[in-house]
Amino acid sequence: MITSVGSANDALWSQMEHAGWTQRITADALSIPGVTSAYALTETGARAVAKALAELVSWNAQILELFNRFDLHSAPEHMRQLCSLHGRLTLRAAAQLAIAKKVKPGSEEAQTRQRDCIFALDEVSKGLLTAGQYIVEAIALGPESDAGRDRLERVNKGLRYAEQCLTEWATEMRIKQSGRPS
Repeated sequence: MITSVGSANDALWSQMEHAGWTQRITADALSIPGVTSAYALTETGARAVAKALAELVSWNAQILELFNRFDLHSAPEHMRQLCSLHGRLTLRAAAQLAIAKKVKPGSEEAQTRQRDCIFALDEVSKGLLTAGQYIVEAIALGPESDAGRDRLERVNKGLRYAEQCLTEWATEMRIKQSGRPS
């Protein structure tokens, strides 16, 4: 593995070297001294990585089996509503982000507002991704279990907040486009 000195990957490979999983090596012409580092997996590291990858493959198969068995139509009503809301808000955030990126502001102030808006929409999108992960966890735990209901309650709160943010942003953009003061 060749990586940039000081990068996150370099830190990872260096830590793996301390654990005995990699060793620093001298690489071919792709390596630039002081700029790049090169590492190779040790036999111990190769076994550990192979084991971790096998576990990931197993977990992936278990997750796919769980979702193949899960039927949203027979899920509790609150679960169906949350999944529907999550889908609508995810599409809405993506659409609003596309619109915000498409606009070509003329002034520096407008460019700053656009950057802030894009940043905020990116953050809302990250929150929606987290909500989706909680829905997955609720399905895995069982939506009617205490832990599943806890995840769904968190999803509900997060989605309501995301919906509020997206609505406020859209309202603000309509006001600015119409030229009225906000």
